[in-house]
Formats: sequence, structure tokens, C-alpha cells
Amino acid sequence: MLKTLDECFEWLYEPREFEAKFDLSRMYKAIDIFNRPIDYKCIHVAGTNGKGSTVAYLKNMLINAGYKVGTFISPFVVIFNERMTLNSEYISDEDFIRLCNHVYLNLMANDLEISFFEILTVIAFLFFEENEVDYAIIETGVGGRLDSTNVINKEVALITNVGFDHMDMLGDTLEKIAKEKLGIVDDVLVTTIQSELRPMVSEYTRMRHAECIYVEQPQNIVNEIDRTTFNYKDFEVELSMLGEHQAYNASLAIEGVLYLREHKGLEITDEQILKGLRNTFWPGRLEKIGNKVYVDGSHNVEGVTSLVNFIKKFPGKKQIIFSCLADKPADNMIHMLDEVADEIIFTSFDYPRAEKAEVIYNKSTSDNKKLVPEFKDTFELVDPHSLTIYCGSLYFISLIRQYNF
Repeated sequence: MLKTLDECFEWLYEPREFEAKFDLSRMYKAIDIFNRPIDYKCIHVAGTNGKGSTVAYLKNMLINAGYKVGTFISPFVVIFNERMTLNSEYISDEDFIRLCNHVYLNLMANDLEISFFEILTVIAFLFFEENEVDYAIIETGVGGRLDSTNVINKEVALITNVGFDHMDMLGDTLEKIAKEKLGIVDDVLVTTIQSELRPMVSEYTRMRHAECIYVEQPQNIVNEIDRTTFNYKDFEVELSMLGEHQAYNASLAIEGVLYLREHKGLEITDEQILKGLRNTFWPGRLEKIGNKVYVDGSHNVEGVTSLVNFIKKFPGKKQIIFSCLADKPADNMIHMLDEVADEIIFTSFDYPRAEKAEVIYNKSTSDNKKLVPEFKDTFELVDPHSLTIYCGSLYFISLIRQYNF
């Protein structure tokens, strides 16, 4: 028996060796053991960036309409339990330990070994089943076609965008990566995917006899330091989430909800949609943690592009404090940040995959760069007269959020 969270984590993180994954048979065997615990309506969300924010918008709109909602996301920013929520509450330690034991014992009894993320997916399905959720909003881990979450029957599939991330698993072109993400499509796809990929997406959905809804361009986007406003169709939207990219994430969520309202019996008013959007908060996405100090989990080129577009909107000095994982495309990210930063500081943190500060420092061509190997030493360098943003890795900013500024 697993008695503590640490014991659960020790089991979850055990090294496991598997052959290359060509189908979802291992995952289907796992959920068969538990009688396929997916008897609730599911919304599936994939994409390179914006998945978490889109899930949060969907969740809050549905909660405002009176539904009981489960979410499954990855990775986490605050605590591990953030991966699974019931309405706005993280799964409790007690529930996680209990369900972890349930899965552990049944897998042992059936002599079945599955991966870390497959185990978490099964736990999430069981958590939603026993709490009798009306809707489960499921975020893919990596890709879509072979992702362990892709065993659900979905009311609708949403895809945000496609960028170069997890290329070792998904492919080395945008088209290959997009095809992997399109693997979540059953009957209906709602997407903000970029225009150059839309002919391929349209052909894919036509061959699958699936409906494809492209999100319209949000209008009149206004970025402010504490809110984002825009128009989408007949909606005048105000978000507490920051950045122009959030208008696109929110528009995707709106379009998904409108489809469910028009075709799947979802009961929700325009007012509940707007209130849900306005009240949505997502940790680590251009989140203010101090006076003019923000954290942002931009960890790939597309994420940094959105961050840079936000930074450009505001006058005054900009200070960027950057750290990333060694398997991320640091060169391109650093080049973009160099262009907008009046000062850029490179640091590192205690994590097995974290890149060394010296490595990313040497990639920068900024005339005003600093090397600070220990991230805690950057705190005393925060300039009160600058807009300061910590960025580069969700793991990095989750550490930064724990300190007072």
C-alpha cells in the first residue's frame, strides 16, 4: 500500500521502459480493468500553446452555468494536485493517495505496467466518475493521436495552434505535428489553428467526415497592464488574463461553448459566458506577483512571441529574467527577448532538465546581459523602475511564485 504522497510519487516516477508506442492498446487495457470509467461528457483540448488557458475559460463558463466540471491538465504550476480539479478545487491529497492505491493494486493484480502519464489519466477518469461530473475538460499531454487521453468519447475537440515543440515525438515539420494533434478529432473540431495549415486541416476533417469550425478573428483587442478587452461576434469581452493571445484562447473557448449550446444541449446564457471569462485566472500566464513584477510560462518560440508582443505594448524599461530547460529551443527564444529587453538576466534552478545559466548567457547578443547562476540571487537585482518578467520555463516560474516581491 502507498501511504503518503511521497510514496505515490516514488511509484509514479519509477523508470519504465516501453517499446515505441504505435497505438493506444495499453491505455485501453488499463481502462478496461476499471470498466472504462468515462461515463460523462468530455471536451478534448490539444495544441502547442494556450491549452491551459482555454481549459480554464471553458471550466469557468460551465461552472457559471451551474455545471459540475472536472479538469485534467499538465504540467502543474502551483502544486501537483493542480493536474486534476473538481470545479475550482484541486484533488485532495487523501483522494489522490486513495485513487493511486486503487490503480496501483489493480494494475499489479492484472500484471499490467503503464506509463506515468497513463496512470495519471486513469486516476483522473476515476476521480471524475466518482464525483459524477457533468463535463470533464481533458487536456492532452503531448500531441493527440497517441496521447493517453485520446480514449474518450468527446462532445467536441478544440485545437489551439501548432508550433515546434516535442519534435522528437511529434515530427520535425508543422504539418507532421498538426496531424498528430488532429488525431483527437471525432465528429467536430473547433480551432484557431494558423491559416497556412487550414487547407490540410480541412482535408483531414473532410476525410474523417468531421465538421470543422474555424474561430473568427477577435476584434478591437486592447491590452492593458491589468486586463484585456476585445469583441468576438456579439460578445464584448473583458478578461483578467493578459496579452493579445488570450483574446484568441478565449474566442476558441467561446466558439466551443456556442457549439455545445447550439448542438449538444448545453444550457448557458451569454451573461454566464461573459462572467466566466471575466473571472478566469490561470497561474503563471503573465501573472502579476509584485509591483511591476510578472511571471510567464512561455517555454517555446510561440509562447515567447506572445510575451514579446505584450511587452512591446508598454512604455518604459523592460527587465527580463530567463531560465529554461535544456531540451527547449533557447537560441530563438533568447534572440527575441534580446530585442525587447533593456536588461536580460540569465539564471538557473535546481531541476534535472534545467539548462545551465552559462549556456543560455552565451547565446545572448544583448549589450546589457548578466549571468546570475543561482536564481535566488536575482531577487535583489529586480529593478523597481522596470517592468520585470521572469520567464522561460513553467518549472522555473513555479519556483519564483513562492517568493514575495
